[in-house]
Amino acid sequence: MTADITKLLIIGAIAYAIGNINPSIIIGWIYGVDIRKEGSGNAGTTNTIRVIGLTAGLICLAVDVLKGFIAVTIGYNMGDVPGSMVAFACVVIGHCFPALWKFKGGKGVAAAFGAALALNWPSAIAAFTVALILLIVTRRMSIGSIGALIVYPALVWYYYPECLYFAIGAALFLVLMHISNIKRISKGQEKALTFGQRSIRDRNKPVEYPEEQVAEYPEETAAEEEAPVAAVEETEITVADKPLTEEEIIELGEDSQVVEDLESGESPIAADATKEPALVGAQTQEAVRPEPEPIDYYSGTEIPDLGDDKCSIAVIGSGSFGTAIANLLVYNGHDVTLYGRNKRAIELMQDHRMNDHYLPYVILSDRIKYTSDMKKAVKGKSIVVFAVPTQQFREVSSACAPFFEDGVIVVNLAKGIEQKTLKRLSEIAAETIPSATYVALSGPSHAEEIVRNFPAGVVVCSKNKAAAEHIQDVFMSDKFRVYTQEDMIGVEIAGAVKNVIAITTGISDGMKLGSNARAALMTRAIHEIKRLGQAVGADPETFSGLSGIGDLIVTCSTNLSRNRRCGLLIGLGLEPEDAVSRVGSVVEGYYTAEAVCDMAEKYEVEMPICRVTKSILKGDIKPEEALGLLMSRSKKDELS
Repeated sequence: MTADITKLLIIGAIAYAIGNINPSIIIGWIYGVDIRKEGSGNAGTTNTIRVIGLTAGLICLAVDVLKGFIAVTIGYNMGDVPGSMVAFACVVIGHCFPALWKFKGGKGVAAAFGAALALNWPSAIAAFTVALILLIVTRRMSIGSIGALIVYPALVWYYYPECLYFAIGAALFLVLMHISNIKRISKGQEKALTFGQRSIRDRNKPVEYPEEQVAEYPEETAAEEEAPVAAVEETEITVADKPLTEEEIIELGEDSQVVEDLESGESPIAADATKEPALVGAQTQEAVRPEPEPIDYYSGTEIPDLGDDKCSIAVIGSGSFGTAIANLLVYNGHDVTLYGRNKRAIELMQDHRMNDHYLPYVILSDRIKYTSDMKKAVKGKSIVVFAVPTQQFREVSSACAPFFEDGVIVVNLAKGIEQKTLKRLSEIAAETIPSATYVALSGPSHAEEIVRNFPAGVVVCSKNKAAAEHIQDVFMSDKFRVYTQEDMIGVEIAGAVKNVIAITTGISDGMKLGSNARAALMTRAIHEIKRLGQAVGADPETFSGLSGIGDLIVTCSTNLSRNRRCGLLIGLGLEPEDAVSRVGSVVEGYYTAEAVCDMAEKYEVEMPICRVTKSILKGDIKPEEALGLLMSRSKKDELS
């Protein structure tokens, strides 16, 4: 008896190890994608097809089926029918909860199909036929999978009754793995199967936008940096082509600004920018959204002749903040070249003098130069401004490095923490562009307002005081006030964490918890930011300044913040991954939350708000549970 149990344990261990081999994650890595953080976040065949493409998805399917088949075959050879059932269970569990991949894998259908083939092929083929028919009819892979799981026990009862009870248990487990899909199906929100378009040449590169879009790199304001929804085709992120369901409209609230923006079919960030009360007031005295009338907000501004003080500047990234800063620097009298990878998009900006995708209705200076040639953009420039997302900074800065001139100053507009390495952007720059002098620009400065020549105040931070003062002179204008700073750690920690808090306050507002709750969250968030900052060596005074409380206020209080709008949607009832998709691009705080919590754990810092926000985003708890967890914490002194 003991020998039999030992044998079954060995079979289970082998099968679990085989289940840990996840081709979706491995293929994603080859293509420069963390498949668990793009698309639906599921490390399986369907999401691989959506994010990368059909070929990659079919390879993933074949490997998953094969590993299930091999595991059960080994189990049967070692332990007959009991061994095959143990192997079946363990290979599926290994796929769904792989220790090798931090217990976050796929949903186990393909591996289960391979296991079922080895256990009893007639019932497996019959179930597969049901899945295929449902997929063809509905174009929803989840519906096909769930349908097959429901009929599978009956098929096993007919073909192989010896394993009936096991089949019932296996089917029930896999159905529970699809509970989020079932909820979306019941609400009519489940997405049809679509095909990603990554190629092997795109490894570690941001996703290409369609040619008709004006901006190349994704939106990245000084208040928050955003990356595109990787390989989710446009019909899934353009809500005009995929209108909200009646149930979803009711769920969000028909009078909600969110619904109005989403149904407009425009870039959500642009829609909000033009509906923001202050911006509306700048164009019209009526309390209605203005007609799309392009305006030159710098009209009448005299561009100074700087003579020998004129700088030659490259701005890398033609999203909203890169475009706004390029425009500002030109009006400050400098020679500016704006770079974007998409040649067609750059040509459109040059021809029409507008970044219509991110900054609609705003006319740009005709002195901006445009290029899609990185070498041409960077070569010979004394200052290079990076306006690309945090997770792309390593790759893009490395690509620029060979073209840098001696003594170049790099100004980074992004804010965040690199996933896995937990490195700040200045630390990444020290590795990728060690010869450059690094300066970080931070503070409350939405691009939509800067490009409209609204007043703003920011800080520039560098270990090299002379470089910071030089950038202060270059960027300063009568509407754009720049302060210098030396606390790089504090500036970068504050910029990264506030994106997470903006999601939290958005959730609170979406749940209609009131202004008291928002104020409390923001205030306590400053304590969390300060604790983490001090743990890694920051000056606590930094968090009382523009890059600390200033940036936190603007990101948590306005709909120009994508992080806050993502939180609003979650608070209004959407699942986190659906909220991110609805916002229209990856919300940086969605990923930063995990990195911040990992850093907090590393330095043994208590950050309850960030911790519950991460749990909400991962789907571990609901917003209502998070509220209870925060409010029921043990009593303590405010300043302790």
